[in-house]
Amino acid sequence: MILRKVLLPGLLALVLTPWVSASFAAAKYDVLQLPAAKSDIADESLIYTIRKFGDRYFATGIFGHILYSDDGGDTWTQAEVPVRSSITDITFATPELGWAVGHEAVILHSSDGGKTWVKQFDGIRYAEEGLEYYEKLAAEDPNDPLYPYMVDEMNFSLGQGADKPFFKVYFHNEKFGHAVGAYGMVMVTEDGGEHWIHRLETVENDNFNHIFDFAPLPGTGKFFLAGEAGLFLVADVSGSFDERGAKRVHSVPWEGSFFASAAAADGSIIVGGLRGRMFRTTDAGTNWTVVEKPPTSSIVGSTQLENGNLVFVGIAGEVLMSQDDGNSFALLPVSSGNPIFTVAEGPGGSLLVGGPAGIQKLTLPQ
Repeated sequence: MILRKVLLPGLLALVLTPWVSASFAAAKYDVLQLPAAKSDIADESLIYTIRKFGDRYFATGIFGHILYSDDGGDTWTQAEVPVRSSITDITFATPELGWAVGHEAVILHSSDGGKTWVKQFDGIRYAEEGLEYYEKLAAEDPNDPLYPYMVDEMNFSLGQGADKPFFKVYFHNEKFGHAVGAYGMVMVTEDGGEHWIHRLETVENDNFNHIFDFAPLPGTGKFFLAGEAGLFLVADVSGSFDERGAKRVHSVPWEGSFFASAAAADGSIIVGGLRGRMFRTTDAGTNWTVVEKPPTSSIVGSTQLENGNLVFVGIAGEVLMSQDDGNSFALLPVSSGNPIFTVAEGPGGSLLVGGPAGIQKLTLPQ
């Protein structure tokens, strides 16, 4: 049975002074129609992710903020972004071609190395195009019981509006990419984002659990998806369009959510999540071991350093490092003094971390 949860949208409180015109007061605040406002403190505002592609660092955050730095994170420039939705992830297939995703199911594209962005997709299209897509599949195969569920899901989405965030975007090459997110959203493109196609029916995720991560597994064409309620799926994206799908791994020894993951140098996968729990698998999820680590808050970010060491961070600000391919982690004596949502390797033995206090640089112990 498919269980459907309701995501309560955030409410925008508008304080109207007596001299504000009635026409302005009645205007609708639509983040999909408003460009990201320029801010001198964008790098001090809430940051969801920091990534490095080539020699350029990128950070994404609240109010449509996408920032880039060409000096190792010392200074940041705000990109031109056509929406005011919070941006949760970013990826580049080439130095010029990039994609970013965020709240309201927005998908953005850049063709100039991340300096300017255009909107390719949003939550309104997600519901409208999804309903058309699954009604067509249901008509073509009326005996398949799955498609009516998908139609119901799209009808529900129509009523909710653009309320769902994408959490992760990944491009295998400059044409082929995936975006995943809340309530099991899975979208694929094979033409660089000109068209985004629904793939809910190919994923073994009957409860529409949130998908927080999507990353390569050892072996050509193998990927994994991790998320809410112990969700861990293995996908093969190397076949034809109709052959691709993701099967759930039922041996996961944990029913809490996974928020962060990383591949170790030996090919093993380490996942972390609620209550600071971390697990390791060397065989794509068939067998698991508990990672040795000190008690921490929920694990929410990770990165692999150039020397092969792994760094994971806790939401309360803890920084953990593994020097043995993720079998164990030690707490590092560094702190930003603030909650952390994301981490990336910085230049010269440093880490760049982001969270509610913006971007901060930490020095790794020698």
